[in-house]
Amino acid sequence: MKKIGLSITAVLFIIGAVNVAYAAEMMTIFIHGKKISSDAVKVENGTTLVPLRVIAEGLDQKVYWDPKTKTVTIDEKEKSSQITQIVVQRDQDIFVTDYPESTSIGQEANQAIIHNLTTLYNQVYRGFLTTDSKSDSTLKTANELNFIKESAATTDGTVSSNYTYVRLNKSSYVPQLGENAPASKDVLFYIDDKKPEDLCVAVQNPETLQEWKVYEAQGYGKWFQKEVDIYLNGSRGL
Repeated sequence: MKKIGLSITAVLFIIGAVNVAYAAEMMTIFIHGKKISSDAVKVENGTTLVPLRVIAEGLDQKVYWDPKTKTVTIDEKEKSSQITQIVVQRDQDIFVTDYPESTSIGQEANQAIIHNLTTLYNQVYRGFLTTDSKSDSTLKTANELNFIKESAATTDGTVSSNYTYVRLNKSSYVPQLGENAPASKDVLFYIDDKKPEDLCVAVQNPETLQEWKVYEAQGYGKWFQKEVDIYLNGSRGL
């Protein structure tokens, strides 16, 4: 893929949101105060260059690359995440919320957990929250995730198993040519009993629904449990 660089001076003039701090051997990019990976930053003839994709994605924009026309297009992400249902299990209780972004009941709590979990997923997918690149992700079938059937619940209820998870049911998504995003359908966040300190993020293959790609967000187990508690308190008063 052809790299496109922007002068930091130009970026600052256009968006006023990017800062680059650098010493002789290290450079760091901050976008809206958030530190971004600086591996791709370089200096040519006294000008600091940053790939356009790094800046655009740091500003939560979609980037498309057309290799035939050698054209880069930047678009705003759709505001609607097209999530049709949230299924949450805590201990043996299951809670189901249909159309969570439009319902008037617990709407703020719904929007908060969707935002927090999808943001974390994007960070995990890009490798920002993992330390072992060799174990970036693993493929599992629905049979290997023995609570998958329960996570397809359609109404509130109780089950015999004891898990903590959140399933975001959404429409299938297949990225366009040149878009740096994974194909996905539902996204499942859960705690593995063998590694309770970590959070597992399983992404359903939209073309093979029995297949899930599982990532690990290391050290996020307790954070996730708190998110579930806050969500159920805000949406259900529990």
